[in-house]
Amino acid sequence: MSQEDYLKVDTPALMKDLRKFSDLYNFWYSALLKRETDLKQKNAELYLGYKQKGEKMTQKEIEALIMVDEDYVAKKLCLVEAETFYLQSKTNYNNKQTEISLLQSELKRELSFVAKERKWQNYT
Repeated sequence: MSQEDYLKVDTPALMKDLRKFSDLYNFWYSALLKRETDLKQKNAELYLGYKQKGEKMTQKEIEALIMVDEDYVAKKLCLVEAETFYLQSKTNYNNKQTEISLLQSELKRELSFVAKERKWQNYT
């Protein structure tokens, strides 16, 4: 970035990008919560199913059977995918916010410098 790029900020484009990243961030957060809920429900469904069978099983045996259930594994993979996209969108959103904040700081610094320069010129 050249020294004067922050003076020519394309605010509409920055805000459009920030909104896009915010929408993705919110979408994947919602998807993550839904997939976590689905996985917990599947876990509870399987647990109760094994408990209600006539066989005696330990807690560890039931947990092991749940972990290898095809539906549970598929839901777990969906959860991992949602977590990945959520973290990616969160990072993109935070990076864009940081970029905007840095641009604002540069602009504020430049305006302060210009004000001091004008004040100094008025004294000479």
